[in-house]
Amino acid sequence: MAKGYTGIILKVDLTAGKIERLEMEEEFYRTYMGGSGFGAYFLLKGLKTKTSAVAPENIITIAPGITTGAAVSGASRCCVTALSPETGGAGDSQLGGSIGPMIKRAGYDAIVITGKSDAPSYLLVDGDNIEIKSGSQIWGKTVLEVHDALTSEHGDKNISVLQCGPAGESLVRFSCLMGDFNNAAGRGGMGAVFGSKNLRALVVKGTGTVEVEDSDALKKLAKLAMERLPGSGFPEILKKLGTPGVVAPQAEGGNMATHNFSRSWHKDYMNLHGGTYEKEMGAGKTTCFGCILGCRKKVKAESPWKVTDRLGGPEFETLGLLGTNLDITSAVAVAKANELCNNYGLDTISMGGVASYLFECLEKGLLSPEDCDGKKLGFNDPDGLFWLIEQVVNRQGIGDILADGLVTAVKKLGSKTEPYAIHVKNKVPAVHMAQVKPSLALMYAVSPIGADHMSNEHDWLLSSEAEISKSLGILGGGELDCTDLNKVRMTVYSQYYYSLLDTLCLCMFCWGCGSLYSYRDLEDFLRHIVGWECTMFELMKVGERRINMLRQINSRQGFTSKDDILPQRLFEELPDGPAKGRCVDKEAFTQMRGQYYDLMGWDDATGNPRDGKLRDLGLEWAI
Repeated sequence: MAKGYTGIILKVDLTAGKIERLEMEEEFYRTYMGGSGFGAYFLLKGLKTKTSAVAPENIITIAPGITTGAAVSGASRCCVTALSPETGGAGDSQLGGSIGPMIKRAGYDAIVITGKSDAPSYLLVDGDNIEIKSGSQIWGKTVLEVHDALTSEHGDKNISVLQCGPAGESLVRFSCLMGDFNNAAGRGGMGAVFGSKNLRALVVKGTGTVEVEDSDALKKLAKLAMERLPGSGFPEILKKLGTPGVVAPQAEGGNMATHNFSRSWHKDYMNLHGGTYEKEMGAGKTTCFGCILGCRKKVKAESPWKVTDRLGGPEFETLGLLGTNLDITSAVAVAKANELCNNYGLDTISMGGVASYLFECLEKGLLSPEDCDGKKLGFNDPDGLFWLIEQVVNRQGIGDILADGLVTAVKKLGSKTEPYAIHVKNKVPAVHMAQVKPSLALMYAVSPIGADHMSNEHDWLLSSEAEISKSLGILGGGELDCTDLNKVRMTVYSQYYYSLLDTLCLCMFCWGCGSLYSYRDLEDFLRHIVGWECTMFELMKVGERRINMLRQINSRQGFTSKDDILPQRLFEELPDGPAKGRCVDKEAFTQMRGQYYDLMGWDDATGNPRDGKLRDLGLEWAI
């Protein structure tokens, strides 16, 4: 057995109360390598027919990668994979912190959960001691309350808690999972999967270690991050200001969703920039296991709203979707909204998207205050947003409608509201504007997990003409806004690479294109951890395999190319700001999507993997 992993995957059937330890062969690990590669494998193996994401049969996998837990920057992430209550297709979300390393230290390479408990429960994984315990005493409580209760019961050393929050209990379709109260597996509704299983939390205690092939070489690799950090650009910004440090350059490039995606910048964007709000309410930082960046900024405020420093500060995406996209530019207001979402277990991106939809419908007179319990809600209304968050979490009034996402909202509130429901496959896009990033216009549409801004590298990679582009096999160059075959090729190949990172559970801030580590460092990393002589060809195939497994899951769920579409608003010219006049060109987008299918080896008509492509990737068992 190779080093770097334990060789044991924990499988828990909540319905039967059955606990198994699966011993997998080395071939399994080298083929799928962890993370959502594992999660997609268990979904495809276990679900043969179309299944509801909130049915007991749904399978949720919490998996680190084979490199997780090494004391190297960016090697501490964990993937959560299941059918998504938000999209109905494949769902995959990642989080940092300590849950991934703790699962490895507890002696497991993944935890696979199916079935449904008869009553509220939580799962305790403490080395060889695995228990499905009563969760009645923590049901209905906030994330902080549950974290404090569970750490008080089990101790706060060598422990990590992953939980769904009250929003997951209420089956809010975009509820998230919170790891140790300030790390979020934010997207896709994984919290509602926990809630549908009557599973409030996973508590993992780990005191063991995982052997590696060459610990001295790993130490040298770890030091490279510190040596390369000065002058590194984006990673250096992250260490200083976290992701809020990119607010100014992104807004100044016309790339920050504003007023329900109808504009791409806000005149008061500097109020939300990291350098501004750090002075106003900075309260230190936290970091993931073994990482030098410490990009997770903490905040604290006493007025005009009290904000605790325990639930993490707003990230760039949150500053956009709960900030500029709602015309809210008070950093304290956005921090308070972020605190509420984290404490209830809500995805801040989708919450911002459903709120902006409602506010614009009210603004245009398509809905009235009577539809909102008499409340006069609108843009630039922090208190109205706080009220709406509570309504969604508790499924009260208008919140009950919005809790199921924008597709359901349009059905219940009328087709007249559809132009203002900005989503792909019921999933709200990120703050990055598809109008100014053609690669994201394509990826938002075709990604198996719905609109996602982290599934590929953004357009700068092609325009840079740097070695980091050429060495991924990307041919030619191009301008930022080009929509030719070179841009499609860049999107596909960088998607393979970022899919690989999501399989190995490596952070893109450290291991992404042009970050602290190179592709050769990645090959070295695998060799130092497990002793495999992996080449980039083999590793890119791992990334490609994961994408095709997720897409095959969608095929079984009934998805086709007809679902790979964008909302009409993205095809309309932006009215002002640095990106004035920019839009997604419909003809170019259609051509790019067709070229993407060709490069992926997918059927032109359905947009799903051909049998030959699945055989190429060793996935003939999934045909």
